[in-house]
Amino acid sequence: MDLKTKQLTPFRFRNVGAQTLLTNEVGDYGFFDNEIIEKIFSDNLSKDEESRLGELFISFNENQDWKLLALAKRLKEKLPLKNQKLSYLLIIPTLRCDLSCSYCQVSRAPLNAEGFDWDNTTIKNFHNYIDEMETDRVKIEFQGGEATLRPDLIKQVIDICENKFSETEFVICTNLLTISKEMDSIYRKDNVFISTSIDGPEEVMDQNRTQNREQSNHFFKNLDYVNKEYGSGKVSALPTITEKMLNDPKHLIDFYISLGFDSIFLRPVNYMGFARKNFKELSNEIDRWNKFYEESINYIIKINESTYFEEFHFSLLLKNIVQLQNRGFVDFRSPSFFLQDYGVIDFDGKIYPSDEARMLSRTKHVDLSVGALGGSLDTNKINELNWSSMNQVEPDCLHCVYMPFCGIDIVDDMSRYNRVDSPKLDSWFCRRHMSTFDLIFNKIESRNVEWLDVFLKWIYQSKNPPKTYEIFYDRS
Repeated sequence: MDLKTKQLTPFRFRNVGAQTLLTNEVGDYGFFDNEIIEKIFSDNLSKDEESRLGELFISFNENQDWKLLALAKRLKEKLPLKNQKLSYLLIIPTLRCDLSCSYCQVSRAPLNAEGFDWDNTTIKNFHNYIDEMETDRVKIEFQGGEATLRPDLIKQVIDICENKFSETEFVICTNLLTISKEMDSIYRKDNVFISTSIDGPEEVMDQNRTQNREQSNHFFKNLDYVNKEYGSGKVSALPTITEKMLNDPKHLIDFYISLGFDSIFLRPVNYMGFARKNFKELSNEIDRWNKFYEESINYIIKINESTYFEEFHFSLLLKNIVQLQNRGFVDFRSPSFFLQDYGVIDFDGKIYPSDEARMLSRTKHVDLSVGALGGSLDTNKINELNWSSMNQVEPDCLHCVYMPFCGIDIVDDMSRYNRVDSPKLDSWFCRRHMSTFDLIFNKIESRNVEWLDVFLKWIYQSKNPPKTYEIFYDRS
């Protein structure tokens, strides 16, 4: 390759396994000999290497300016959310709760507290807000507090949305301690789903959530009831990983399988709210988390020899790598497009760009509210948050081989480091995901068929996916 006639587009590299991984601006990638970088700049490439770099749009000659335009077009196509309409709202009709979880992140209100529920004015303003949404479908997630303490508000919201939109979906996040007659009738609707927290067996639930065995047993009885009454597809669950399960990932995973789940989202303790006080050391021990996570994934890979079982977060990263675009997980969108297709409305009508942003505001760490029902949005604040969430302009991310597949969690950065411009290489978010991306690409580089077979299962969401191993190689 004559550097006098050849030009290079931005590319990134990292030694992975026995080779060097190269990625371009849009996430095409290839594995090369470990001397590839020296070969590029000493003009000592083989014809095959020249050809492959050209296919990755990393190199082009003076007559191939169209490659720059094609790359720019593909980069623009990776940002379709710019023109999407708001269609997913997380709402908090009450901040009151009948539990006192050890890792609560939102400063819950006591069960009998007053002034922590939506009132008639909030409902009216919500109705007006909904009427202004320019979409024919909506997804509403009810959070809390414990949203089911106010089935009347849940029903009002459902009625408002069903009268406005042709397609609706509702997710009710609940601790499942009680199922009233009113909630039972709501749960039976085909477009209503349940999300709950299961941190492990009864002794773990005792410690983390219920503080007594009677309530833990009651939770599992109610879980069994909703699965039998509404079908297992109605309920999803996720754990928050605390000390006991961090030391025994196999037990946790086996427990989820015993409950009939075919997926788990291994979620670390967040560094917010009461979790920040009660689990300060645990929520900062990134090396310990990475060890737990890799051990969990290794075990889940073995499980998939005989069945289908997915780890949600790992699957999300896989899909980003093979460029099945993620639309909903704001930590892996760059920029995050805050308040573009997703938003959060708190118990007092204040609007936030994410649930974690609400948590930081509730604990008076930093005010990340961007407006309120009945008023206007602070577009300058939203734009500033979006600019800070762009990994394409972040110095550490700009040179990272995994940049095209990743994002930035500025809310977590504010929680941990009190700033959005903290060095990313040292952050919890970066060290967590660098470890996972390294694991994925090591298995791709070594052509580990056992792992690749499971990757295909999760990518295709199928127990028997096609053996299309070629999607992992020379992604150009």
